[in-house]
Amino acid sequence: MAANLLTIDGVNSFVNDWTASETKKKVDPLTAKKKNYDDLSAAYTTLATKITTLRNSVYSLQLTGNQSSFLVKKTTSSNSTFADLTATSTAVLSSQSVRVNQLAKSDIAISQDMDSNAASTTITAPGSHTFDITAGDGKGGVLTSHVTVEFDSSDFTNGTITNNAVIQKVQNALNSDKAIVTSNSVSGSTASSGSFKVNLSGTDTVINYSAGSYSDVIDSVVSQINTKISGVNAEKVVNGSSYQLKITVTDSNKYLSINGDTSNLVNELNASVSQVMGASGLVNASIFSPTSSLSQLSIATKNSGNGYKILSLNDTNGSQALSSLGLNLGTNRKTFVQDENGADTPGFVYTTDQLNAKFLFNGIKVERNSNTISDLIPGATINLKSLMQDTDTTVNLSISSDSAKVISNIQDFIKNFNDVYVYLKTKTASTQDGRGLLIGDAIATTVKDTLNYESTATIGGLGANDLKSLSQIGITFDTADGLSVSDSTELENCINDKPDQVQAIFNSTNGVAKVLYDRITPYINATGYIFKAEQNLGINSSYINDKITAANDQITKNASDLRLRYMKIMTQTNAMLQASSSFIMSGGVSYLGG
Repeated sequence: MAANLLTIDGVNSFVNDWTASETKKKVDPLTAKKKNYDDLSAAYTTLATKITTLRNSVYSLQLTGNQSSFLVKKTTSSNSTFADLTATSTAVLSSQSVRVNQLAKSDIAISQDMDSNAASTTITAPGSHTFDITAGDGKGGVLTSHVTVEFDSSDFTNGTITNNAVIQKVQNALNSDKAIVTSNSVSGSTASSGSFKVNLSGTDTVINYSAGSYSDVIDSVVSQINTKISGVNAEKVVNGSSYQLKITVTDSNKYLSINGDTSNLVNELNASVSQVMGASGLVNASIFSPTSSLSQLSIATKNSGNGYKILSLNDTNGSQALSSLGLNLGTNRKTFVQDENGADTPGFVYTTDQLNAKFLFNGIKVERNSNTISDLIPGATINLKSLMQDTDTTVNLSISSDSAKVISNIQDFIKNFNDVYVYLKTKTASTQDGRGLLIGDAIATTVKDTLNYESTATIGGLGANDLKSLSQIGITFDTADGLSVSDSTELENCINDKPDQVQAIFNSTNGVAKVLYDRITPYINATGYIFKAEQNLGINSSYINDKITAANDQITKNASDLRLRYMKIMTQTNAMLQASSSFIMSGGVSYLGG
């Protein structure tokens, strides 16, 4: 070694050996400690993920009432071409019969057929034309739409407008129309103080006002409406020293009423209205061409049934928009007649008794506005789909428990339960490969013991003769593998025959899912046990990492100092050896020479 130290390679070898020895003695124990902290943290992260997945499963199983996973229903139809059924968890198990005699339809009015390119003989100059549509609201009330059609000068060529252009303008006006309420123009002040109601499709909102200038009062009303009511937009229209309140219903599917004034403001503004609705929410307008040269307009209610039928079509204020199409029908339900040899007679496609759905329900005659009926079977909806002939067999609709879905939910719970249990079982045991990472860990032990206990416990608080444990419904626990469905037939029978008792095992006050959810949630909250443990491990790992860095830095510094010292010794020693050699060789020559 001494000889080796007289060379650079020898010095480097010596310093490297010293560095390795110091690293093994001072750094490796710290590295091992840090690895243990990091491995524990990784194990906690994995455990938290698995517990979170399990909690999601038990969350759905511990829900009660209408949200219960054990009240899942399935429906069947003997012929879904004619009718089918959907059901919620609240639906009662039942069987019904249906015969579809008539499907509900939209009320449709069709204009006369008109030469598309011919000049309109009714609309002869630019200007505004207004008309009203009234229709049923399905509850015995009336919805009203006030529609304006603007015929611009650009619509006319050489002083005329084509029939097709007229129809398009009317169609566009209908399909874009919004309900707008504009008050009188007022100036000065009001002595009124009180409140009124703005009703949007059945929901009342109270608007308060105080005496004062109309400008300030309208500002207050506008602010309240825009703040409190979604689906409308209120604004103040200023014209010099006069002011108007303008309210636009932006949601075309809703109607607006203004009433219930406790004083006199609504009357002063002349703003009282009842169930006004944009035509775009009431009807659909469509242009069609029965032949290449003809155009017609159809106006169809968006809702089907007699309760939503068109009640009137009227031009207003001397306008002629509807008259130009033959649709200024008033309240007359003239029948549309298609004349293959001449002009069609504008009017309604269906009579009122053709608009409702008509069907036999368990042999009883029933009518509804819609083909979707949700008020006959509590918690279920019947969908009428096609007209039946006398030769068609009556459709049977049934509601039953969906045991397959319930079993699937339970199996999902079992899978996620075992994923946590087996992971903890493995990590808290020693094998020939070594000691389990989580042996003696309080969190791992507590969670594993909780899973073990709750899966085998007898559920307290249930009826004396009720099912009280998982084992009684065909689910057993094994300390090696966790839960399993040991008797699938027993499980299915219990779900079909005793659904309330099966769900009680899971979601009663002491039920398996209920208790597990409550007991495992604290481990995975944002400030839960695992989170805190990971925080501490992170702090410890960071602290050890700093110590490793410091130790490595010190070893590196000491190795550098050691190398420099030995290199100096090597240089000095080599110089001495060279000097000694030169001296000996020089002295020896002189002696021999003498």
